[in-house]
Amino acid sequence: MTTKEKILDVALHMFSGRGYEAVSIRDICGEVGIKESTLYYHFKNKKDILDSLVAKFNAHIEGLLGHADEINGEPVDDGRDIGQDIADNYMMDSYLFDPFCNLMLRLFMIEQFHNEEIRVLYEKTLFTDPYEIQLNIIKRLSSAGVIPEENIEQMVNIYYSYMTTLTFKYLLNGDLTEARKNAYRQEVHALMKGFMR
Repeated sequence: MTTKEKILDVALHMFSGRGYEAVSIRDICGEVGIKESTLYYHFKNKKDILDSLVAKFNAHIEGLLGHADEINGEPVDDGRDIGQDIADNYMMDSYLFDPFCNLMLRLFMIEQFHNEEIRVLYEKTLFTDPYEIQLNIIKRLSSAGVIPEENIEQMVNIYYSYMTTLTFKYLLNGDLTEARKNAYRQEVHALMKGFMR
């Protein structure tokens, strides 16, 4: 890990635990084990660190959205159904279970009250985008005959509400442990099975 990457990693852990305002440049430097001049070689100021983290998060999300557009209703090779595959690959492993994304969501939860730009991003990444993505995927699965066509919007509302509750219950509440991830995964799989034909 480069010094710049280490600064970002330490800052993210500190920001997501204590909040952006509660962490100083001196705190970050002390944890990384560098002088302030070294940090300023890589970043203009603390806001530049936050902006870099947000840019990295946005790039990750754009990549996921690009992959979500490729989803079709074909079964996957290892015997899992497409709903389970989508839940595992896109929502869990690449987003909610990803340590970087999880810490960013925690940072957004704290900073939404202090930073309008972060509040907008928080709303978009935790509420608006997930709903639209789930609606799009369920419509595609319905046209492929994997999910019944009737009441798609009602199905999405139920699924989205339940997923949001589970996300806060297991993934944004306390440490992100394997036990919490497994409990989340089991409940999501059970929900998906109820929707499939």
